[in-house]
Amino acid sequence: MSEKMKKSRTTEQKTKRKRILWSAFWATAISAAIAAGIGIPLAQASKALPKPSPVRTPNSGLFIIDDNGNNTRINYGDIDKNLVASNANKHIFEAIKSNISRYLYQKEYEASLVYQAVYNANKTKSDQKTFALDSFDQIKKKVQDEINDIKKTYQKQYGLEKKWEEKFLEELAKDKWGKAKNESQALDYKINQEIEKSAYLRYQTEVNNDWTFDELKNGVIANDDIKVTIDGKDKQIAKKGQKINLREQFGFEENVHYVLPKEDSIEHTHDKTSQIKIPIFTTKSFVKEFKDPLRFIKPWLAEKQAILSEFSLSAKQDESGANKPWKVNKDEIIKLLKFSAYETNGTGKDKKQEIKLGIDGLKDFAGFSTLIKDQDKSSEITDQDETKAKNDKLLINNVSSDTANANKFGSKGFINLDQTISSSEPAVYLNLLSIVLNDANGSVNKGIYKATTKEDLFTNLKTNLVKALTESSEFKKLEVSEKEFAEELKKALNENGSGTTSSSSSGSRTTRAAEEPRGDMPSTTSTAATEAQKIQKYARYNAEIKKIIDKIDEKKINDIFGVAFRDTFATTTSGNGAGGSGSAGSAAGKKDYRISSIYKVGKNFVSVTSKGIVIQNIHQFKTEEQIKNLIIKDLGIKSKANYKSTFASELFDLSSIFSQVTSSSEFQINDLLGNEDFKKYIKDKEFTPLDIDKARKFSDTDFKNAKDYISSFEQTSKISIVNTKYDQIKKFIKKQVEDNLYTDFKYDASKNIVTMDNHTEAKDKDITEYLFETIVKYVFDLDKKKEVAR
Repeated sequence: MSEKMKKSRTTEQKTKRKRILWSAFWATAISAAIAAGIGIPLAQASKALPKPSPVRTPNSGLFIIDDNGNNTRINYGDIDKNLVASNANKHIFEAIKSNISRYLYQKEYEASLVYQAVYNANKTKSDQKTFALDSFDQIKKKVQDEINDIKKTYQKQYGLEKKWEEKFLEELAKDKWGKAKNESQALDYKINQEIEKSAYLRYQTEVNNDWTFDELKNGVIANDDIKVTIDGKDKQIAKKGQKINLREQFGFEENVHYVLPKEDSIEHTHDKTSQIKIPIFTTKSFVKEFKDPLRFIKPWLAEKQAILSEFSLSAKQDESGANKPWKVNKDEIIKLLKFSAYETNGTGKDKKQEIKLGIDGLKDFAGFSTLIKDQDKSSEITDQDETKAKNDKLLINNVSSDTANANKFGSKGFINLDQTISSSEPAVYLNLLSIVLNDANGSVNKGIYKATTKEDLFTNLKTNLVKALTESSEFKKLEVSEKEFAEELKKALNENGSGTTSSSSSGSRTTRAAEEPRGDMPSTTSTAATEAQKIQKYARYNAEIKKIIDKIDEKKINDIFGVAFRDTFATTTSGNGAGGSGSAGSAAGKKDYRISSIYKVGKNFVSVTSKGIVIQNIHQFKTEEQIKNLIIKDLGIKSKANYKSTFASELFDLSSIFSQVTSSSEFQINDLLGNEDFKKYIKDKEFTPLDIDKARKFSDTDFKNAKDYISSFEQTSKISIVNTKYDQIKKFIKKQVEDNLYTDFKYDASKNIVTMDNHTEAKDKDITEYLFETIVKYVFDLDKKKEVAR
């Protein structure tokens, strides 16, 4: 840390830190661990987590914070007792878990017979498909046959002496057979493996294309009597000529699980309705009651979901000092100062293209938010939305240092904010949390950083970069050799990038008529010649810009263009303090080349990390209806009901959208314990509790204890998120103070602490402790109880 900062804290400061950590974190950890699920030895736990005061008697009260933010207490001496109960509850949970697969598989097996029968009801033999799962007996026979084949192979290879049995048992002892000790164990293991492949289909989503437009709209007309046989009993599904309604049979609802193309849509102009396959958002389950994936939205939303769009540049500060030119590279400078054509709003003959610099697009970057700004089910993606998204995609490909998500308009899809916080990069999760807590816009004085508003950030950056280019020695040479062209180029570079015209007199904003993809607007000879001249002109501009920058000595590139970044992001203060949000060019104060952790530019947030500049646009989701409407829009794209050439595939990965939540055993068992049929099934099963040697059947009390374990497990998952955050933040702040690159932090020598001078809530507080408290409160929802959905 800075030499000013003392290496050791006072006793009072250490005590304060322990008190904060104990009340905000360790107590919650104890609460979770004893709630009924996690059997962690206390000695081990105390090494991993902040320690309570060592002087505790059995009757000492411990401070506990529950999910509601309420304070309760338990006796210190009760911890060991509760840990015994904790292990017992985990044992019950595992016992229930071991009985799930066969129950679920039997349900899927029976329903798969019905699904197959309905699908094939109106098909000719050549068009029929197999969906039905194998019965238990069929699976057992297949596995037994496989084992018998292995046995015969070894008997043939080693004869009928005892040697073949040794080799056979060696084979069964491999992972493939569950390291079985005998044939019976191997058989059971492999049967369970086969069953589990399809047992959990109700917790897996997909976009299904089994059914046609006609079948969904008008039903399936059976071409014969349809029935299935389950457990030796026939089940009638439909008689010959009867209509099978797919909504009644499987729960598929129009404009909920699928969208039908309009009668005049592109699909209808090419195919018959009996041939158009319609994408349906459903689970992979064959069971009607569990085919609806929308039931997962509520628990999924409870995990704090958002969509983050990002645009990246590699330019960054020189860590050796804020006054040093930034580190840049030639390729990125060329991309920022390159002219490219982007679409403007309009259709047909009114469709235009504008030519502008790459840097002109940064201030208007919107990413994925263009497509989700409105969650009204009736709204559609407009031509203007499509144009904006298309331009942002082009901008990412043309300029960004990270083009991996260009096809998704800079978005990584849905992100779990809690999981993002679990990242090991404080610079990432502190910035994101600051945005999420609404502190960055200054409306709420709680959270992390207070953003510096700089609406002209990228306009100033363009001005400074163009100035750096045109004042370079290489550009001066061009002015000597080709004065008229140099002036023309300088004028084009200096255009302010605002407005759109249809004439060629607006410099870098010159627009040109653009033909539609199908070529229904043939241009005249004179127009074509004019267009060719414009293309040649801007191509020459680009070639000259690249030539000039490439000629600049690599050692001087930072001194020329790095200064432009440094001056643009610099803050201005009236003295030599650590804050400020005024214009960098203001004459009222002294130039401070340190930067803010977050800048607010329009609707975007801009930050600079050790990896470079990041422009972020985040959209949080609060209601189930918002997600349902986004899914419907996506299905409309897939079915071409809302056809846009820009969107060739769905915007979200619907096949895995909820998997982070639904794939866990804890979620699945908690879900099943709310199902009366499953509880009735499991009550007929036996298990041996930890505290007795005699097997008994499951009871309602066991179900409650299993759910207690799940609640405790979820709390422990949260603990794992924040477990290492204090040390991470401490190291991060230490480096921030030592490097002195940001204005957000201020060292208070009188108190020997680092504070955030420009933040009301954090002012006069030790920033490490404050940031850690804020993260704990957010993850555990201590400021506001999170609605838990099950």
